[in-house]
Amino acid sequence: MKKSIFSIALITGVVFGLYAQESPVLLTVGGDPVTVDEFERIYKKNNNEASLNKQTPEEYLELFINFKLKVKEAEALGMDTTTKFINELEGYRVQLAKPYLTDEEAKQEMMKEAYERAQLDVKAHHILIKLGSSPTPEDTLQAYEKASEIRARILNGEDFETVARATSDDASVQRNGGDLGYFTAFSMIYAFETMAYTSPIGEISMPFRTNYGYHVLKVDERRPARGQVKVAHIFVRTPEEMDESQKEQAYEKVQTVYDSIQSGVDFRQLAMNNSEDPGSAKNGGEIPWFGTGRMIPEFENVCFSIEQTGEYSKPFKSSYGWHIVKLMDKKGVGTYEEMEATLQEKINRADRGKHRSDRYIAKLKNEYGYSENSESLEPIYAAIDTSLLLGMWEAGELEYLTTLLLKIGEKEITTGEFVDYIVVTQNRGKSRNPKSYVDVLFKDFSNDQVIKYEESRLSVKYPEFRYIYEEYHDGILLFDIMDQQVWSMAVSDTLGLEAFHEAHKNDYMWQARTDAFLVTFNEGTDVAGVKKASKKIAKGKLDEEALNARYCSNDTIPCITLTRMLVEKDENEMVDAQNGVVGPGPVIEGDESNSFVIIKEVRSPEPKKLDESRGQITSDYQTFLEEDWINQLKEKYPVEVNKDLLSRIEN
Repeated sequence: MKKSIFSIALITGVVFGLYAQESPVLLTVGGDPVTVDEFERIYKKNNNEASLNKQTPEEYLELFINFKLKVKEAEALGMDTTTKFINELEGYRVQLAKPYLTDEEAKQEMMKEAYERAQLDVKAHHILIKLGSSPTPEDTLQAYEKASEIRARILNGEDFETVARATSDDASVQRNGGDLGYFTAFSMIYAFETMAYTSPIGEISMPFRTNYGYHVLKVDERRPARGQVKVAHIFVRTPEEMDESQKEQAYEKVQTVYDSIQSGVDFRQLAMNNSEDPGSAKNGGEIPWFGTGRMIPEFENVCFSIEQTGEYSKPFKSSYGWHIVKLMDKKGVGTYEEMEATLQEKINRADRGKHRSDRYIAKLKNEYGYSENSESLEPIYAAIDTSLLLGMWEAGELEYLTTLLLKIGEKEITTGEFVDYIVVTQNRGKSRNPKSYVDVLFKDFSNDQVIKYEESRLSVKYPEFRYIYEEYHDGILLFDIMDQQVWSMAVSDTLGLEAFHEAHKNDYMWQARTDAFLVTFNEGTDVAGVKKASKKIAKGKLDEEALNARYCSNDTIPCITLTRMLVEKDENEMVDAQNGVVGPGPVIEGDESNSFVIIKEVRSPEPKKLDESRGQITSDYQTFLEEDWINQLKEKYPVEVNKDLLSRIEN
């Protein structure tokens, strides 16, 4: 019986007042004004070219007024102040606000930037000086100065790889001397990628910071992107701890496999039986698509060097062991349209998403004249201790500090509010320095406050947000009050429903109905005997069990099915064919069984009992309740309409 909130919105034009000062008042509902703009907007929304039942403004007005009356009554009853309503509306608001709390322009720019970068592969060297997750200013300065000194050594002529092995905190430096090989867009964190794609080739970059610390970078080369390949491979391990005889056995194994491939043995089967990479061996050696920078260079280079699909390499050695690869497929970077969905997914992830968020918050801070009073943090710095790092710090009187800490537009935020945030948010193991941890929390707090301020202004900045939000507001109220006054009432008010049925029972009539029996039978049935017994069957003196016992041969029991029917015209062809003639009809042959009907009688039209049409009667009772209720609401909340203004609204 109940309708969804969204269907109600479509049917009734759920709206909420958006009262432009210059728009004249079209009508009042209990003294509350509704402007021409408000009505016209909702009217046109629900009566556009795609509408199945387009109405004139005059026709639509009645639905609109009824809606307004119901919502006004719901508010008068305080239904918009219940915890259930507030929580439900807030849930809608949170979901509705999400698209508005992102920088869509930045997202599109980053997608295009990533696509342009994906056209090139970059080869680079780097040196890393690590920093912890929330370093002190002293730690940060020390790391920066160390990175600057390293850069100076290289500029003064020292070999990059030699300096890298001596100074870099990158775990792989002893193996690669800081050589990252080739990589492409999304292979590195965004800040590092940006420096790699913007630094001049051959120059030593200034120290720059990422989440890992400070880097010094040298771009060696940029080349057109290779795209992606899909290969199958056979792998034979040669770990460092292997002795020479074991390494020789590994070499002989891979050569034997290679000879088998050349002699025509299926590559897939050889991979399943011989490859020592369990993850791919079970799939015949196949590994997922990959591009530049996803595999070790020696493996990657061989895969991309194979020209034709189906060709395979000679055995080749990497630091992990022996490989044979077969090219399954190869593809280029693709057009922007082809990559758009993938780009969007990757842009929303990891550090690129954080970069977008930081950029968006910076934009909002500028828009709202954000300012902070750093001096207000001094009492907090003075009061904190290592208990904060254990998530056990207690603020005491600091929670009552009223000094101004932040100003965002018209909103002022006190130091005490930040102290409350620290108490609730502090978490064990986030930092090794209390002051640095406070700085991290302050950044998070200030960013949160900026977003909250923006969210509080969405209705002012974005009329479409306000329209939809207010539609949800009124839609929830409408649903709740309709359920209370109409839907549930019609179901629970048993006496009222019975009285309504009694007063309107002639509106729910059976047409003339035929009382009949359908006899279905198989081979071995004494059909003539059954037909002779039709009067007894009609009187209920012979049931299905008795018919089977009397009229089926011993080897076919049961052979007869008896079905009682009470049908109106056009509900059963066999019954209709007898034109109301009492008694058995002709046998109708079927694919698996035959049948005939026995007409007992034709009943005259009669009213339906309540249980025989409860669904329709309940629905009509709901309509009755709603109409009566609306009439009461119109008396309670008088409606006045400026018909001259209404006539000016275009269809």
